[in-house]
Amino acid sequence: MELKVFVVRIVLCLLLSIIIGVERQYRHGSVGLRTNVLVGIGSFMFNYATYGFISHDQSRIAASIVSGIGFLGAGMIIRNGNKIKGLNTAATLWCVASIGLLTSIGMIWEAVIGTFLVVFSNVLLRLVSIFIMDKVKKWYREKCIIQISCQSDIEIVVRSSFSNYVEKNGIRLVHLEKHEIAKEQIKLKAEIITSRVDVVESLVKNISAEPGVTSISWKHTKIYQSDNEDASSDE
Repeated sequence: MELKVFVVRIVLCLLLSIIIGVERQYRHGSVGLRTNVLVGIGSFMFNYATYGFISHDQSRIAASIVSGIGFLGAGMIIRNGNKIKGLNTAATLWCVASIGLLTSIGMIWEAVIGTFLVVFSNVLLRLVSIFIMDKVKKWYREKCIIQISCQSDIEIVVRSSFSNYVEKNGIRLVHLEKHEIAKEQIKLKAEIITSRVDVVESLVKNISAEPGVTSISWKHTKIYQSDNEDASSDE
């Protein structure tokens, strides 16, 4: 192909990749402007190079690019406890690679439309997803069972610290019971209901820092309003 065709297409690929990269950079994503641009241009050049071969199967190069971006995207995904981060970033890189492929074969309008839809998904649909999650949180709660082992002489201190934190953060305390497990050792078992697991994590961290607390553990399960008659009264 002529050099000017290459220049026009790769510049367009650059511009479209920049549009997506700027949005990612603005959102403080782990992959920002430069990475998105490099992925787009790299996909473009790999696929465009097939036009220089006398005989080639262009679909094989495209398939290899898809696989390669898959490995790159996997490196963006991080699991932290029960939270997973980087899925949207990995998916965005995948889309940028496809835009590079589209521009390399001359599907200009398709690439422009694809870029618009990627930005639309990352900006407007993000607001929609936040709205939906806020609504969903009204329909379920987390039931948490917390077990605290501590010395008997600080039981009152632990109970007071626990109750104050629960009241301050609007957590519903179902019950709090005491069991003697050894001489001068007791276990407090509490059942609480909340819509925010992060608050429970902070509660466990604060209680575990109390002198005399030997161990603390907790587990949680989702419950829905139909499973808990009093849940509707919290709204």
